[in-house]
Amino acid sequence: DETIKLDRIEWVGGARSTFPAANSEWQSHALPLRWSSGSAGAVRQGVWLRTAFALPETPTDGWSILLNRLPTGGTVYLNGKMVADLPLDSDRRFVRWRRPHLINLPVDFMRNTNDVLIYTSYGMGVHGIGPIAIGPTAELQPRYGGEFFVSHTLRWLSLLLTVLLAIGFATLWIRRRSENLFGLLALMSAFWALRSLDSVFESMPVDARFWLRLAFYIGTAVFTAVATITMWRQGGRHQTRAEFGLIVLAAMGPGLYLLSGDTFDLTAGAVWQAMMLAALTTGVMTLAGHALFTPSLMLKAVVAALLLALAAAIYDFLVYIDVLPFASPELLNIATPVLLVTLGASLIDRFVRSLADVEKTNTELETRIHEREQLLKRNFDRLRESERLKASAQERQRIMQDMHDGLGSQLLSSLMLVERGAMSNEQVAQILRESIDDMRLAIDALAAEDSDLLAALGNMRFRMEPRLKAAGMDLQWDARNLPEEVDLDPNSVLPVLRITQEALTNAIKHSRARMVRVTLAMDHEGDSQWLSIRITDNGRGLAAGNSTGRGLLNMRNRAQRIGAFLKFESVAGAGTMIMIRLPLDATPGPTTRAKQLSLDTEAVIEQVRRVEHGVHQRQAPGA
Repeated sequence: DETIKLDRIEWVGGARSTFPAANSEWQSHALPLRWSSGSAGAVRQGVWLRTAFALPETPTDGWSILLNRLPTGGTVYLNGKMVADLPLDSDRRFVRWRRPHLINLPVDFMRNTNDVLIYTSYGMGVHGIGPIAIGPTAELQPRYGGEFFVSHTLRWLSLLLTVLLAIGFATLWIRRRSENLFGLLALMSAFWALRSLDSVFESMPVDARFWLRLAFYIGTAVFTAVATITMWRQGGRHQTRAEFGLIVLAAMGPGLYLLSGDTFDLTAGAVWQAMMLAALTTGVMTLAGHALFTPSLMLKAVVAALLLALAAAIYDFLVYIDVLPFASPELLNIATPVLLVTLGASLIDRFVRSLADVEKTNTELETRIHEREQLLKRNFDRLRESERLKASAQERQRIMQDMHDGLGSQLLSSLMLVERGAMSNEQVAQILRESIDDMRLAIDALAAEDSDLLAALGNMRFRMEPRLKAAGMDLQWDARNLPEEVDLDPNSVLPVLRITQEALTNAIKHSRARMVRVTLAMDHEGDSQWLSIRITDNGRGLAAGNSTGRGLLNMRNRAQRIGAFLKFESVAGAGTMIMIRLPLDATPGPTTRAKQLSLDTEAVIEQVRRVEHGVHQRQAPGA
């Protein structure tokens, strides 16, 4: 190792324009050297610094001089020749270099005995010069790189991390206003970044110096007050008077600096910073005591980082007040990134745990939803089964009612007449044919898919048309104005068929007509729809006053039960017209027939078909 460490330096006042005289009285001091000018408005002074080193022989490789700290800059000479001119603190520009300087020493300038002169100037404030090392550039370069990284790069890295952390915490707080801790951390990070501006800018116009220093005091005050009160409260200590006193004390720093400027900075600034540091210490200790009884490892890691940062801050403050040597490494530059990384890790941990909680909640919610879906499905199945049973019961009731009112009553009355011997064989056969027709109507009404009135009417037409022809009547069937599907209540299908069949049967029995016309149509009146069935013949008609027969009365009763209107017109010698008009649903949905049809109904229909087939086999061929 050829590096030479210089431990002493000589000092003499003078001007930059001329080198010191040979008879100048140099004062020898140990390195590092610290001095200050404590009076406000002090006149700027120039100073020459001198040191020397000897070499056994003139080096052939590159050599350099490493100035650990030369805060105010200056001009460096080797053996009377200038080798570097660093920006110098002056009346127009404020300079405070915190980085080291590595200055190349030309081999041509070097001798066995070498003198190094440094000119610098200073005004009000604390000044000094750090350790000096001279040696081969290859040996000094790694040392310079490490010192530059700690004193300069880490400052900017800490500032950048602080700003990013402030943005991150602020974003979380905006998204989750209930998390006050995020807002407080964002506030602390922002004002720590404001405080750091004074240390990262090393050269600036003199006018900007005041505002950067004011930013330092404001940032320190707000950060210390908010951080200390937050740690007090997180540690379970909530004292209103102490918090108020801390806020007042914190506000005094920037307030007094704003009033007196550098005078406060040089006289009472260090005292105020010491009190802020003491308050911050109480906050860290309170939080540390709370962390000892908390199982959270992340909180313990944050407290450890806070203790490290606090120790570094105390160390740097002792350097600032000249308790420790000037130009000692600034440990806060190292501790701050550690603290910021720890806070960032706690933020990530909080985020990850929040995601885990959300995933857990989602899983529980999905489980509950699945359970509710299964419950709803079971309830729906039970409801559907209940509705099916209800519809089946209603269908059976309707079938029994239709059989009782129609076929049952007709057979019962006929049986009574036969038992009394009041009916001939021909009359009995006629009644049986009518009973079979009524049974067929019931089958058509029940078997029609989705209340298909057209199919049921078509079946009736197929059965009635041969009878009409046998009676000498031509059947004209007009369904052109009827849509392909008619949404009709199944309870209305059978009465409509019975009314239509009764009208055709009456025409066969009484009209002596040559033509019978059945017209099916759909009418519209406003928003309402009406089904109309018109049966007309050109027979002999009825005489006036002869329109109150039993058949007509039955048709009127059936129409009234389903809410239909029955119109009867007859002119003697000209024919008869019977028309039924039935209102339909204007906004049809799924047909009632489709909802009510069940397996039980199908079984009943099949049973009735078997009965009909048996009657056909027993019926005479001419029936």
